[in-house]
Amino acid sequence: MMSRTHDEVEVQVQLQAGMEPQLHRYAQEKVTAVLGRTGRPVLYARVRLDRIANPAATRPVTARAEIDVNGRVLHAEASGDTPYEAVDLLQDRLQARLGHERGDHR
Repeated sequence: MMSRTHDEVEVQVQLQAGMEPQLHRYAQEKVTAVLGRTGRPVLYARVRLDRIANPAATRPVTARAEIDVNGRVLHAEASGDTPYEAVDLLQDRLQARLGHERGDHR
């Protein structure tokens, strides 16, 4: 079996009911951009967005990612005031996590 590169892995995005559909593409693009820098086979990538129903909650939106990089599963999570902010923060977390895995200590 040939290993797939990040180009061939479609990032699976799961949105909580009621979230705007364009978030799906936004999250896919942000996570795919990070995966493009790994230089290693990505076996799968999943992102999930959830919103807490409590209107008083601070940073009510949570974005979670689970990515299998060459057999090693990485998890990342970020919360924001909006789904877009949560995805942006998740992208930063993933970038840092993948850089750490690779040994890029800044």
